[in-house]
Amino acid sequence: MKKGFLVPAILCIPFNCQANDYFFKPIFSTSERYASNLLLRPNPQQGNWISKLSPGINVGINRENDALKSNFTWNQIFYTNQSALNISEQLFSADYQHTGERLQWGLNGHYNNQSSLNSETTVQGFSPTQVMVKNLSIAPTASYSLTELSSVDLDYSYSKSTYEQTRNIFLNSYDYQQASGTFNHNYTENDKLNATVSSSRYKISTGAITTFNNIAQTGWQHSFSETLSTYISVGINYSLSESEFPVAQLIPINMFGFSVYQDPLTGQFFDNQRYGTANTSTTGFGGVYRASIQKAFERGSISLVGSQNQTPTSQGMQTQSQLSANTSYNIYERWSSGLSASYSIYKPPAQLNSQLNNERIFATISPTINWKWTPEVNVGLSYTYRQQELKTNSQISQDNSVQLQLNYQPQTNNQVK
Repeated sequence: MKKGFLVPAILCIPFNCQANDYFFKPIFSTSERYASNLLLRPNPQQGNWISKLSPGINVGINRENDALKSNFTWNQIFYTNQSALNISEQLFSADYQHTGERLQWGLNGHYNNQSSLNSETTVQGFSPTQVMVKNLSIAPTASYSLTELSSVDLDYSYSKSTYEQTRNIFLNSYDYQQASGTFNHNYTENDKLNATVSSSRYKISTGAITTFNNIAQTGWQHSFSETLSTYISVGINYSLSESEFPVAQLIPINMFGFSVYQDPLTGQFFDNQRYGTANTSTTGFGGVYRASIQKAFERGSISLVGSQNQTPTSQGMQTQSQLSANTSYNIYERWSSGLSASYSIYKPPAQLNSQLNNERIFATISPTINWKWTPEVNVGLSYTYRQQELKTNSQISQDNSVQLQLNYQPQTNNQVK
């Protein structure tokens, strides 16, 4: 069976013809956005007006012990003053959850055919051009209650991304697998402890780089009150990166004005160079941590998060340190607002040469305001500022974008069978 059929197969989980609550909800959204530096280049060529039409549908079923939810969305994106970037995207996702007395398990996944401009984060840098990427993701999960105070979580995920042919060294087709196990314990009414071990493998489709990553960490969550809680976790990461590269086997020689190649072992001459394969491996240890605080108010909330983790990329293991803040506030009954901001430092593997060793600083801030026009229609207005600095050449790129979005979801009645 091809892996591309695994996500649709989630929909084929058998259901009995008992009292089931089916739902079928069409959705539609449209947005108009202006970006002053869409590709986040040091010297932007032009600004872009971007129109997006997104019809979609939510389909699923709810029962007493399980639920299935699925979504299909079609994005039609128009670049008003750069029509060569016009593109169509297809996004499909499904999620199944089963709840038992002590065992809960689920399976979720997605299959997206999407533009790299909309699917890539700053982890691997921004693409200088737009290419399509097909991404398949499957993630089964299970949780078992050992006692009233303790439980065990088991998680596995598989992700495969395939890019169209591109010369961008930061966009390489890859597959990524990760397995983890977590032990949770409610130490007191206000304190929760956990310990996690995880292992992952990142492999570029060409076989040039394979990275193995193992993490062990422990965490503690403390609730000061119903509205104020904190969480902290610390751990250690061990990584192993193996790379494969071609090596010339013959010695180039100029003979009577002609270029020939000689085998140093046999002395035999050849018209063309021959290549072998060499392998290198690097290992490293790194610290991972996460600290957060959340506070809820009568009409809003605020959260602060500081973290450091290591992410595999096409160049090896990359270290990301980030500080982020998120707030939300209900202005009136139908009006709400929010603000999100983050500051990140990306450090590439130490073994990279100076030309590729681009340590980057990326910062973003985005205020939003939303209006619930009717029970079926929501209108949102947002502004986003992005700034990226490459440390090797002190290049700074900035982007300002404004977006107006409208979401329409007709009120439909669930069909009970």
